[in-house]
Amino acid sequence: MKKINLLLAATITGILLLPSLLCSQVIPADRQSWPSHLRILSGATGGQWEILGNAISDTLNNKLIPSSCKLGRGMDNMDKIEQNLGDLAFSMSCFLPSLNQKDSLRNNTVLLVNLYPQVLYILLRKKFVEQHNIKDLDSLLRGNIPVHFATLKKGTGSYFLFEMLLQHGFNSSFEQLQEKGWQIDFNNYSEIVDKFADEELDGFAYTGGREMPTLLNVEQYVEPVILPVPQKILQSLHKKFHTSTYTIQAGTYNAARPTETLSTYTCLVVRRDLPADLVYSINKIIWEEHKNIGERVKNSNFLLRKTALLEGVKTHPGSLKFWDEIQIKQ
Repeated sequence: MKKINLLLAATITGILLLPSLLCSQVIPADRQSWPSHLRILSGATGGQWEILGNAISDTLNNKLIPSSCKLGRGMDNMDKIEQNLGDLAFSMSCFLPSLNQKDSLRNNTVLLVNLYPQVLYILLRKKFVEQHNIKDLDSLLRGNIPVHFATLKKGTGSYFLFEMLLQHGFNSSFEQLQEKGWQIDFNNYSEIVDKFADEELDGFAYTGGREMPTLLNVEQYVEPVILPVPQKILQSLHKKFHTSTYTIQAGTYNAARPTETLSTYTCLVVRRDLPADLVYSINKIIWEEHKNIGERVKNSNFLLRKTALLEGVKTHPGSLKFWDEIQIKQ
């Protein structure tokens, strides 16, 4: 009987230990330095970064490493990467030159890959534009017009880019606009679009890709007008922050003529101390699956070979190796 009990005990112990033994055998020797799980930080609720973050997480889960995605904010994401509260995060390329400053507090945050143009859309209701004879952003800001406006919350890329435009383009600020009588809401994508469609807002500003399905949906309920940004302002910001000018073509979102606005790039930043072979593999999988990932937000320009890296920006060695090889194969 004792032999039977001992045999049974040994069998049970073996069964209990089997999963851990199998798991230890699954991890190749060259992956021992990899984290057990990859933490991805995306963007605000209802935005493209949230959708793309989940798409990238799903793809990496299936093809490379266990991954999860949680909401984030453009500027805050860089701080969280630095604080080791995330491994990979969405941000904007206009933030990246700050990493090169000698007094930069971000020493473990570097570029993973540059993804696609991030366009600043400034929309007003057409009735409001006609009522106050508004021609562009300059005439809106100079006029003494009470405006109910909205943008995303502080710490997001949309907040930062619009604030930068106000301060360095028009010598203004959210506080000065509020003193003039503006009511400014700071919210998420979904709430802003819903309020604009219900005509509770006169206008809003936020960033997105070249194709914005949410704006097409808005047109079913209210007719929007996209405000142009004066060319001299765009040129000035380009010199200071390496931003770009993006032209919204006539016919897009009811634009009567080509409309110039401010843009930068959506990018992914990553912890510098992640292994180079892991970062190389992340780039490889995102590149191989970029069409499927971009399709989640109807973005046909998601990740182009020629704009994947940025000159003069701190970049992870794993990214440099992968994209150097891709350029050679081109």
